[in-house]
Amino acid sequence: MSIRNRFRDRLAAAANRALMKLYRLPLAAIYAGKAAAHADKSAAQSMLVIRGDGGIGDFVLFLGSLAAIRRHYAGKRLTLLVGRESADLAVSFANVDEVISFDVRRYRLDLAYRLRLIRKLRSKKFDIAINPIYSREPLTDEILYCSGAKESIAFDGNFDNIDAQTKAINNSHFTRVIGSHTGQVSEIERNREFVSKLTGTDQPLEESLPRITLSRRQIQQARDRLIEEGVDPELEPFIILFPGASTDIKRWPSERFAALANKIVETYRVRIAICGGPADISAQEAVGSLAPSVIRLAGKTDLLQLVAILKHAVLYLGNDTGPLHLAAAVGTPTLCILGGGHFGRFYPYGDPRLHRAVFHELDCFHCNWVCPYSIAHCIHEITVKEVWQAVQQMLGEVQPAQVPNVYRANVLGAR
Repeated sequence: MSIRNRFRDRLAAAANRALMKLYRLPLAAIYAGKAAAHADKSAAQSMLVIRGDGGIGDFVLFLGSLAAIRRHYAGKRLTLLVGRESADLAVSFANVDEVISFDVRRYRLDLAYRLRLIRKLRSKKFDIAINPIYSREPLTDEILYCSGAKESIAFDGNFDNIDAQTKAINNSHFTRVIGSHTGQVSEIERNREFVSKLTGTDQPLEESLPRITLSRRQIQQARDRLIEEGVDPELEPFIILFPGASTDIKRWPSERFAALANKIVETYRVRIAICGGPADISAQEAVGSLAPSVIRLAGKTDLLQLVAILKHAVLYLGNDTGPLHLAAAVGTPTLCILGGGHFGRFYPYGDPRLHRAVFHELDCFHCNWVCPYSIAHCIHEITVKEVWQAVQQMLGEVQPAQVPNVYRANVLGAR
């Protein structure tokens, strides 16, 4: 991209941010703090939970806490608002009465769309609405204070996505702001902290971990799909390789994934399947061109099919991205090539024997992915050798019965 085009894009983005800020003024004047008229008591027994941050991983990490909210407010009709990327997951795996999805990007840019969503939410006449997101942003704050709920509750949170002045103004529109501890803790702990303070009861750590339970039909359909691609997971173990990521900065180089895949296939009697969405096909092809034995599934499955396929795998191996958390939620061991932008916040969590990371700790860790360098050294300094050693440890310690080791059989057995 030329300097001129880059400057034009930045100017357009700045103009759009200014326009959106102007939009919020009349919206707040019309809607903020004004409850929708409730026709009767039965209509008022409802609750809105807002997870409009759009990321699949963020949503999955919230599932355990959402279940705790469901239990505490068992007598209320619970509506969940999510970005459309997470809609299928929410409908299938979130224990709620209604799921409303929306296009986060369109909400930012299209005032008419924004007003339609707000009016739709207000028509539900919620008596409670909560925004449990720790890294709040003006968009989800606006939805909360315009929702028309009698009681609006937000997490105090940090300043990663919002400035202090905007946050203070937004807080003044809410009926309650739940305080949060400062310092670096995992997102699981953040969600747990919010729920505990919201409900007045401590949520056990085990219950706060994400869990996705698949039906037998979903599991069988995933097996059938894998058989179509030439691998039966009940007869031969396979590893899911995920070389894609939501942003380029989180990607480990494709040629290293390929070298790693070749070493795994040479050493273990396993198959390797690359998974991902349409946006990950280019990364898949880059790996596949150097590791021809891999099965190419990127772009061939929808999100729910991917979840069920992850359930069949003996290991998820890849970058820090949404499917990493899906794999952990269905009980598949995970090994992540992890950078420092959000180190320790979103991963790892759960049983450290089953969920591990390979990383290079640098002084610039916790940069919120505002990397000061042209490349993310925390990712690019991780070698194939380091990841290979971690793979060997996991396959030897976690899945020894399911993953035959050719080296173990041929070399160690001969000693």
